[in-house]
Amino acid sequence: MRSEEKTSIGIPTLDKTNHVKMRNLVSQIIMNLIHGFGFGAFNIVFTPFLSDYTGSLFYTGIIISISNIMQFLPMPLIGKLSDKYGIKKIWLFGPPIFSFGLMILVVSSSIPMLILGVIVYILGAMVNSLNFQIFVSENSGDTKKGIMYGLVFFAYFGGSIGGTSFVMLNSGFTSQFYFLIFSVILIGEWFILALVIRTPNTSYDTQVLELSKPADRKNKKSPKLFQNPKIKVATLFFTLDVFVWGIALSIFNAGLSTYYHFTNSEIAFIAVWFHISNMASQIPAGRIADKIGRKKCLIISQYFGMVFFSMNILVSVLWLNGITLFVFPGLIIGQIFFGIAVTTFIPSEQMTLTNLDNSRKAESYGIVAFIRGIGMMPTGAIGGFLAESVHYIAPFAVGLAGLFVEVWFLMKYFKD
Repeated sequence: MRSEEKTSIGIPTLDKTNHVKMRNLVSQIIMNLIHGFGFGAFNIVFTPFLSDYTGSLFYTGIIISISNIMQFLPMPLIGKLSDKYGIKKIWLFGPPIFSFGLMILVVSSSIPMLILGVIVYILGAMVNSLNFQIFVSENSGDTKKGIMYGLVFFAYFGGSIGGTSFVMLNSGFTSQFYFLIFSVILIGEWFILALVIRTPNTSYDTQVLELSKPADRKNKKSPKLFQNPKIKVATLFFTLDVFVWGIALSIFNAGLSTYYHFTNSEIAFIAVWFHISNMASQIPAGRIADKIGRKKCLIISQYFGMVFFSMNILVSVLWLNGITLFVFPGLIIGQIFFGIAVTTFIPSEQMTLTNLDNSRKAESYGIVAFIRGIGMMPTGAIGGFLAESVHYIAPFAVGLAGLFVEVWFLMKYFKD
């Protein structure tokens, strides 16, 4: 009698839950497609916009460093609120805050106002990003998280190709025009989130898990998050990683404008190859992450990253010696390998960060992001200082050395 009752009630509930999860994932793929278009265009023009506004790579790096504070400062609180009130409820605040920050950038008439706009849009981006990633994990099967993240980011980078190409083909528009387009796209994302996406009904699974726990275990106070060794290792690695990459990437587009004197259209032409590479390799990378495990996939990612840093150093040396014909081909090759490095990194990264602590997924994600953000905070200033006071090559040389340290750390400490 009990088994018949379980079948008649449990299976329809499970089917309905799976239907909701599938609809959510399809909606998130669509959201990431249009988000990629908006952010792809925005990302091309943003740092050159800051560079033109400030007139200095160093000051541009300072503003980037200030904005980086907002990439970690609110993350634990965002995660805690998401765990407490629900992912979707907190996520709904993300796109409007993001859009409001972009509007401040559009009307900014002073550097303090510009910094305010940057801080506000980053805050919205963090609310958006944390809850988006957790929601992908919650709606994916345990054995298919890599491929699901691959599909979601395949759409994102597909949209990025469109946004980057839009800048490349329409170089006459001001940066503020692209900020406005992105703002409109974010409003569209909010409507999809509010009207289409639903929180899956997991009450049946929760009841089963609660019933399976011993009584004394349920009554124990939850341990501190940093007693979890997975969180310690993940925090150290991902903080080191963002520091290494951030030094070069924080001033990359501004450097292309200042050092090589490229226009926004030319920068977009180089960047579009990064997005093409991303889109082409994203789904295979997701499958590989599911098959070989996160650790090996992250190590492979660092090797591809080494090619990116090496190509930028080589191109710069050739440029200094008057060999200019290789600049575009060399930078494009670097972007292709950069794209593959990202696609082999993202699925393993998100599979790790969204499963650090089963009872406090969003909070643990937020705490790691908080500490990771501390590592990112000085990178803009360091990158700007190295490029301006030492040499344009210096940030890439530091990045290349840092990747060797990352590979050593992964081999020694990281476990699937």
